[in-house]
Amino acid sequence: MLVEFKIFHWHDIDRLARSLFNLIKSDGYKPDIILGISRGGWIPARLLSDMFEASYLLEGHQTSSVLATMQIRFYAAIAETHTKPVISQDVVVDIFQKNLLLIDDLADSGESLECALNYLNLKDPKTVKIATLLYKPWSKVKPDYFAEEASEWVVFPHEYYEFMTEQTLSQELTKTKAWATFIEQGIPDSAINFFVETFF
Repeated sequence: MLVEFKIFHWHDIDRLARSLFNLIKSDGYKPDIILGISRGGWIPARLLSDMFEASYLLEGHQTSSVLATMQIRFYAAIAETHTKPVISQDVVVDIFQKNLLLIDDLADSGESLECALNYLNLKDPKTVKIATLLYKPWSKVKPDYFAEEASEWVVFPHEYYEFMTEQTLSQELTKTKAWATFIEQGIPDSAINFFVETFF
């Protein structure tokens, strides 16, 4: 089965984050806490945090959103093949009666978002809204805000090295074959060069 990949670049992340910010701002939602799901949500959460801080400060407000994180990992129970999301790093800030903006890079299966949402609601926040850069229409959870829909296998720039490692191991790529494969897939030359010259 041929898998279709869509490779994103750093300027795409900035573009998607700006689009996401505009959607949230036009909706009038003002988060007290911006919560990035580790690891994919870290970068968009940081970008949105900076955008909200600029918005608040330039509008004359004295306070801005708190940036926080939580981590979700997937584990398989004994005798089960399907992995399940588990909270592996708790939220360290008080979210009681706060307006939360939960951030991830992609809503794919939706299981991470569902796990996070169920967990956060136990802590009685005032509101929780979900924002992702990309949304796949089969996700169990539809974000309140998303910049674009996607159907392909998405590779973000913060995933290049993980992606190339997995491809190299699964296809048993040689150095030469790795170059050709990653060029064809659209990974930037500079990232490929670093990867093959450092790890082969």
